[in-house]
Amino acid sequence: MNKRGRNPFSWLPWKKGCVPFFVVLALSVPAAADEVGDALDASLAAQRAARESQQRVDQLDAETRALHEKRRAAELRALQLADYAGQLEQEAAVEEQRRAQIEAELKRVSALGGELLPLTRRMLAALEAQVARDPPFLLDVRRKRISGITAMLDDPQHSAAEKFRRVLEAWRSEAEYGNTLGAEDAPTDCTGAPGASTRVRIGRVGFYCVADGRQAARWDAASGAWAPLHEDAAAEIARAAAMARGRMPAELLVLPVAKP
Repeated sequence: MNKRGRNPFSWLPWKKGCVPFFVVLALSVPAAADEVGDALDASLAAQRAARESQQRVDQLDAETRALHEKRRAAELRALQLADYAGQLEQEAAVEEQRRAQIEAELKRVSALGGELLPLTRRMLAALEAQVARDPPFLLDVRRKRISGITAMLDDPQHSAAEKFRRVLEAWRSEAEYGNTLGAEDAPTDCTGAPGASTRVRIGRVGFYCVADGRQAARWDAASGAWAPLHEDAAAEIARAAAMARGRMPAELLVLPVAKP
């Protein structure tokens, strides 16, 4: 009602006993707002749940990939270990075969031990005779080598195989003299008289002596003495000594040799 006593809603076409529409509308607005709020809350909760679910899925996926990587690494390691084990087995088989060969060789050497020592003594005696027949070069070295082996043969602490090996080494050393040049100083001249001279060995073909730059000689195996040479040979022998001592390069030498 207004101041004039009129109903401000008298113009609305309502009937007696009816509730105005706007009243119903006004009453329904709070209920609708509650429903919207509930829907928003539910939507947000669903979104949070979806995010959490996705995070769990991503975590599980990462863990699964990590497990796959570990499995592949383990499989690769297993393959490597299998290959290594196979290689070790092959090496072990080779070593076993080698050990068997060594044992067989030791048995064979043991069986020949009774024959090996007499053979070794005969070889040493032949070597000593060879040194006695040869020109007298490096006599101290060669005789000392033979005397050392002789003492070794009488020593029971050395095996027969070791004794045989030492004699073989001595023969190899003697054989090498035939392929090399050698020079040594001597306390006598080329006649055997006290003085100084240089002795030159050219393989096993010739053994020469030069003294004072003029005196020259060649060892004569038949007589076991020095045979004098012409003075012109002294310069050639001196050149051979320089070659043997590495003081000049190897060159052609013209020297007399004994008849074969």
